[in-house]
Amino acid sequence: MEAQALERIVALAHASQIGNPGTDVPTMLVPNGYSLESLEAFQDHPTHFRGTYSTSSIEDYAAYVNHEVGAQVFVDTDDMDAEAFFDLGDADSPGHGKHRARLKLQRTAPYTACLQAHDRAFGQKELAHWIEDWHAHITGESTSGKDLTPKQLATMVRRIEVEASSERTHEEGDWNTQSSGLDALDARTGEDTPAFIRFACMPYEGLSLRTFDLRMSILTDDSKPRLKLRITGLEGIQEEIAKEFKQVLEQQIDLGATRVLLGNFRKG
Repeated sequence: MEAQALERIVALAHASQIGNPGTDVPTMLVPNGYSLESLEAFQDHPTHFRGTYSTSSIEDYAAYVNHEVGAQVFVDTDDMDAEAFFDLGDADSPGHGKHRARLKLQRTAPYTACLQAHDRAFGQKELAHWIEDWHAHITGESTSGKDLTPKQLATMVRRIEVEASSERTHEEGDWNTQSSGLDALDARTGEDTPAFIRFACMPYEGLSLRTFDLRMSILTDDSKPRLKLRITGLEGIQEEIAKEFKQVLEQQIDLGATRVLLGNFRKG
């Protein structure tokens, strides 16, 4: 008998003596190198549920989580997302953690436009067009406290004129800059000037409507003025939005069967 055939006979005999290797998933030892092979693919049903549900809708996410039992949801308010585990188990009976649901909120188009305008310097025509593009979300206020429509705001922006004069003092303001020994550039739109643009929008679908105050100032570094917008109190507003995200999740998820925690969880 050849040596190779003899080795195969010995391997088969050893495999039959080992028997069940003692796993929950049906497996068997194959003589070629005694590798452990799963037979799960040949069963009518898998041994445990695997899969990840992903959405940007809070309502649909809550519906999916509430349909399952014993979920644990981890909410990351920095990234505005959440991840649920349905088979995580506990320290005594750990699960595989392979059945999950992920929620990733997407910024709405108006909120994205508002954030992109923050700390940005516009040309007159560019800002007027931006106001007209987002007029459904915009109102304004002048330096005298007068309410302005989007049309009035755009007209004021277009009518800004820069006048030069010789000065020996130094003064800085939202609408003028003067430096000693240099020409002073003063921006004017007439008797009144725009002070704030108020931008109302839902930052994320499923969260409440918010109004962002964009303070308007002018940069007169050259012959053509540039208008700068800055959202007042942006960091505080974003913290409020993050808190609201967790609150809305807790309102829509059945807390009797699900635990909601702040933070992230990663299996070791």
